[in-house]
Parts: sequence; C-alpha cells; structure tokens
Amino acid sequence: MDEHVRAALLASFRHVYRPLVRLALRNGISFGEYAESIKPVFIESAREDYCTPGQEMTKNRVAIMTGLDKDDVGRYDEDGPGGFGSEIVRLSLISRIIEGWTSDGDFTGPYGIPLDLAPGLVAPGGFGLLAKRYGEGFSEDALLPAMRQVGAVELTKKGRVKLRSRSFIAAKFRPETIDRMGRALADFAETLEYNIDPDVGRNTRFERRVYTPDGVDAVTLLKFRKLVRESGQKFLETLDNWLSEQDQDEERRIQNRLLDPDVRDASKIAKVGVCVFMFEHHNDNFIEPYQEDADEEPKIGEPGNEAKESTD
Repeated sequence: MDEHVRAALLASFRHVYRPLVRLALRNGISFGEYAESIKPVFIESAREDYCTPGQEMTKNRVAIMTGLDKDDVGRYDEDGPGGFGSEIVRLSLISRIIEGWTSDGDFTGPYGIPLDLAPGLVAPGGFGLLAKRYGEGFSEDALLPAMRQVGAVELTKKGRVKLRSRSFIAAKFRPETIDRMGRALADFAETLEYNIDPDVGRNTRFERRVYTPDGVDAVTLLKFRKLVRESGQKFLETLDNWLSEQDQDEERRIQNRLLDPDVRDASKIAKVGVCVFMFEHHNDNFIEPYQEDADEEPKIGEPGNEAKESTD
C-alpha cells in the first residue's frame, strides 16, 4: 500500500477513535482492554473479508495478515466468536453485581465503602453471598474470573476480593443502548468505507452533509436543533412510509397468489436504511443554552437553572 494512503488512513482512524476512547476512559476501560477487544475483529475480518475461494484461512495465514500472534488466533478459535452480544450481557451483569456491592449493607463498611470480600463465603462480607444475591444464577467460580478480566476486582495479598472500579455503574448505560450505538457506528463506517473503494466507481451510496465553517451563536444553535429535529423526523417518516407501501404491495400480491412468498423472500438481497444525525463541535468555553424553545431568546446559565458543561 502507498505510504501516503497508510498515513492518511491512520490519521483518519484517530478521528474515529477519539469519541470511542473518551467513552472507554469515562467507564474505566484501559488501553489494554480496548486493544484486546479489537483482536477478534481483525481475525474475523481476515477470515471473512479476505478469504480466497478454495483456500483455507489457516491460523498461520491469519496471524501473518493481521500481525497478531498465533496464540491470539488460537485462543479465538478455542473460545469461538460468541463474543460481542454475550459480552454486553456480561458487562451488564457485572454492573448489577457492583451496584449491589456498593449499596447493600452486607457488603459495605462505614460511610458505604465497599468491603474486601472473602471468596467462597456465603454470608455477609463474602463474595459467595454477593454472587448468590446479585449474580442471576451464575456461580462465584464463573463471575470472579470475568470480573477480574475486565479489571473490576483484584485479589489482595490476604486472598480477599477487592473492588477496583465502580465505573461500571457510574454511567448507568443500558446494554441495548450500547449495542444500538455500536450498530449505528458500524452502519455509517460501512458506507464511508464502501464509498472510498476505488473499485466502486460511480455506484456509491448516498452520504452528504451540511455544516457552517464559522460557527453560530446560541440563538441560532437552538433554532437549528429544532429545525433538524422536525425536518429530520419528517424525512425519515417519508422513507418509512415508502418502505411500508412496498411491504404492503408484496403482501397483497401474495394474498392474490401473484407472488410466491418463498420467491419473495429469496429475492430480498439487501437490508437498507437511512440514518440522520446532527453533530456539534464546541469551543472550550461553551455553555449549554438553557432555554430549549428556539422561538424565544435563550437564557444561558440563569441562576437556579445552571447550564451544564459539554463533554465534547
């Protein structure tokens, strides 16, 4: 690959990683954990996207293509790809366990400080009781390694289980919300990656954006937010209505025996959709406008209605 292309791609990746790394750091995920979660993606892409017909994508070939150790590929083969959906469920369970650990009097000391728990003890102050009470049927032997793997707990020199991070409950994310974010990012990235492929030619997917290079004031920002919400919703409803009409037309043809349902299902070759979103880049002294009604003059930082600082 041309070195200029490599450099441009790596620079572009930094823009993509920034919000993801911010999200990771906010929730106590270290670089090591982040990097470890990417390894299966490299392995799956090598095998699924670059497999030559008639040739087996061996462990050695995957390791050479991805730059990963053969041991990493071997561990993936042993554990299987069941990773991503189950990982979300596992982290959600860990969040509930930690929430019980930090709020239940059987596992906290003075001032609500989480106690170091005794492994195997099914009594107040024991990790066994914590697992029984909040582990949703999972055993202590299954939960403890999983919590150590994500850095939530560690074993002290005295052999007790110490809570290392409360960040899993800090954000209060729902697993389905995290999953939706990942799928939306994946859909958008797929479109961009497809469109820069030189072999695509003119058959690109629709992707456009409008923006102001000079910025806007608080009044205009509120008006633009309102315009995007209303116009974007109408646009998406128009597309949804059109797709619904196609489905209804097919159902009518099936009922009138003009279309075989098996033939209809076999002819569906692509799932399609459109995503509309608004982006904002704030300067360092940005304060969120308080007044949400764009038709009125906004009140910024009014006493009693404190504005919140942006996380961007």
